[in-house]
Amino acid sequence: MRLIILSAGDSFELDGFNKLLINNPISGKTIIEQYQSIFEPSEITVVVGYKAMEVMNRYPNFNYIYNKKWQTTGSAYSLSLALNEEPSIVIESDFFIDEQLKNEFASTDEFVVIKKSESKSLNSFKAVMKENRITGVYSGKSKNNDPELLGVFKVSNIETLREWKKNGIQNPHQYIGESFPYETAAIPFIEVRGKSITEINTPTDFINFIKNDNE
Repeated sequence: MRLIILSAGDSFELDGFNKLLINNPISGKTIIEQYQSIFEPSEITVVVGYKAMEVMNRYPNFNYIYNKKWQTTGSAYSLSLALNEEPSIVIESDFFIDEQLKNEFASTDEFVVIKKSESKSLNSFKAVMKENRITGVYSGKSKNNDPELLGVFKVSNIETLREWKKNGIQNPHQYIGESFPYETAAIPFIEVRGKSITEINTPTDFINFIKNDNE
């Protein structure tokens, strides 16, 4: 299955350091190397933007798409540049993932990943749940202890892929969590907890990850 990695943003909170090049202190692999190991895709397409050459120079064998509008668009638009009708795993560029999730990811046909957490960022998207399906998302304060939606999707349905691409073109400032067609796709979810998937957006996130690993 194809893997699409979205990495066009400027990583402002990480002093502009490209997130795909962050080394996981547990596995010793960069984020992009760990994605390759966990998903074992048939091909890897990376949508780049800010400091694109950092990744392309280090990993020249991957497929690349350059989002020329990376300064003014969100991940939904970046995805629209890469998405076609091929079944795809879509992931943002900022996750440390436990290798133990590999089998569950491989054995599940379609999914979006959610995370139960006591401390949710106000900027993160929360998933609206109904009958074991996600029917929508919202940002801000969690209303009913709703889980956080992570930017990890696996999609095979052609109509879903088409609609997701169209939504990204029509709403270029959105994130992929917003533009996914939840109402028509009725996609199932995989729920993770704790450190099985950790989002690294700031130096503090990285420090806390190391600290928790040593405790």
